[in-house]
Amino acid sequence: MMRTKSLRWPFVAGLLMLFLMALVTGRAIAQSKSLYWERFDVDLTVNTDGTFDVREAQEIQFTQGSFTYGFRSIDTRLVESISDIRVEDEFGPYEESDSEEPRTFSVSQEGSSVVVRWYFEETADTAHTYVISYRVHGGLRYYDDGDQIWWQAVYGDRSFPVNSSVVTIHVPAPAKIQNMDSYFTSADMELVDDQTARLTATERIPAGQIFEVRAQFTPGVVAGSPSAWQAAEDARAAELEAQAEYEQQWKPVVDLFVGALSLMMLIMAPVALYLVWYIRGRDARTDFAAEYLPEPPSNLEPGMAGTLLDEKADMEDILATLVDLGRRGYVRMEELEPEKTGIFGRGQSDFKYKLLKPAKDKSLRRYERLLLSSVFGSHKERKLSDLKEKFYKHLSKIQKALYKEVVDEGFFTANPEKTRSLWAIAGVVMLILTFVFMCVSGGLLANYTDFTICVPLGPGLFAIGLIVLARFMPRKTAKGAEEAARWEAFRTYLEDIDKYTDLERATELFDRYLPYAIAFGLEKDYLKKWSKVKAAPTPPWFMPYPRPYYNGHGAPSGGHMAAPAPRPAEGGGSGVPTLSDASSSMSAGLAGMSAGLTTMLSSASSTLRSKPQPSGGSGSGGWSGGGWSGGGSFGGGGGGGGGGGFG
Repeated sequence: MMRTKSLRWPFVAGLLMLFLMALVTGRAIAQSKSLYWERFDVDLTVNTDGTFDVREAQEIQFTQGSFTYGFRSIDTRLVESISDIRVEDEFGPYEESDSEEPRTFSVSQEGSSVVVRWYFEETADTAHTYVISYRVHGGLRYYDDGDQIWWQAVYGDRSFPVNSSVVTIHVPAPAKIQNMDSYFTSADMELVDDQTARLTATERIPAGQIFEVRAQFTPGVVAGSPSAWQAAEDARAAELEAQAEYEQQWKPVVDLFVGALSLMMLIMAPVALYLVWYIRGRDARTDFAAEYLPEPPSNLEPGMAGTLLDEKADMEDILATLVDLGRRGYVRMEELEPEKTGIFGRGQSDFKYKLLKPAKDKSLRRYERLLLSSVFGSHKERKLSDLKEKFYKHLSKIQKALYKEVVDEGFFTANPEKTRSLWAIAGVVMLILTFVFMCVSGGLLANYTDFTICVPLGPGLFAIGLIVLARFMPRKTAKGAEEAARWEAFRTYLEDIDKYTDLERATELFDRYLPYAIAFGLEKDYLKKWSKVKAAPTPPWFMPYPRPYYNGHGAPSGGHMAAPAPRPAEGGGSGVPTLSDASSSMSAGLAGMSAGLTTMLSSASSTLRSKPQPSGGSGSGGWSGGGWSGGGSFGGGGGGGGGGGFG
């Protein structure tokens, strides 16, 4: 059984390969056939009963490949019916039959087309003339000022060119031809007599191009009345006439107006954006102009000062608040001994936070209490690693509380984050509406102006600008602007504190200003500058690893960095550190403290905002004979047409 299956697949694959080869070969053979129409002459004879006879004489030059049949597809959408179909060539008429034998033809209805197929002996590299004749019922147009015959004499659905074509139109006496024209192919038009018109194509008619003719003659001579399709065609022609009149008289004016309006809106978009910011987002003016302030301008907490300056309650402000709470005696932070990784490797640092005062102390601001509660919960001690992928759940409420504090203090007219969101949403909504307008107007207004696409450019630019501008829309009050200017001056001082202050003589500033440096995003440079100061005090709320010591005892809170535990003296000395030992150890200890703080801040920033990884993968010459009685003056209204070819 398994062997049968294994043999079956190569067999199927072989059949498929043969089928594909036959298909490709068949297409190649079909494409290798070629011909052209040396002549394609058409006679149109209008009868008094309202019908007209069509005689198509097609002189074909077969140039490549062999042929055994021809076909003609006649579109019947603008006629009532086709009858009396005949086919003949230079040797005589063909017999109607479905046998597909040489010198026979068949007629079939395929959709809205009557298809005539005729068969002949295999022929190649020679010329033959085939004549297809038929009668058209309900194909004339009737109007009060003149009846019309309108016909696609040379159809467009063909793959090869026509070198020459003459179309002759006959109308019955006493009717006289009043007007004639050709469409899509230029033609010389000649009125042979009152009842005969001749239209001769002045150019080679390429594959796919139509030669459509039209003649108007005296009304009331030919029997009949308008067919059902005429009303719809007249309505279509009226629309084309109205559109042409509009394009000639009014469209240039509309284009100019719409173009100017679009340009004006495009230019006005930046101006409008500026006005929006000036009226709704510009901070109140302040007269404060100091370059820097060497001390905090008020008792404002670091987290609020940072939020006031950059108008965002971000992670820097939360970390600054945590450090400030440590400085105020609510929290102590200890760097833990890193776990060993490998023989010589040092693992990632972790930190332990200890709660020293109640987290719900009423003297604290609400966002400070929320921060302590979020870190410790019901615990007195928490490792920083315990907060990974957990603390992020509390971030939003802490930030909201921080925003509320700066609003309650009278620094902002509204919550900065809500202000940014509202303006950004307004920009997105306007951008969506602009896109919808562009899609809808493209269809509705395309016939009226060529500048439809330009109209949404201005509003679109304004909408995008509004989204970008949203971040600058939080507005400070007069009090907030004054306070922010003062805190900005203090920030300038902290940024270049070593320029304005002798750090060796002002070591007490290190711990006091550190939370503000963190809130202002200056902590790395700030710590680097203080790490060069030998007498900088150790923050009592932070213990780096390894621990600094005083002559064998742990450093007291608020003490200065000193020598580590004493080394035993060689030869049995007392082990008391020398001044050189103390100096070098003090520098190393401060550098270690600075490195530990930097590591703690970096680790806390990434840990407190960390979230669990989501599950799943990522994943057309006119003839001056007067106007037309009806049907408009544009081409494309002729009956017949369709297609044809040989194979």
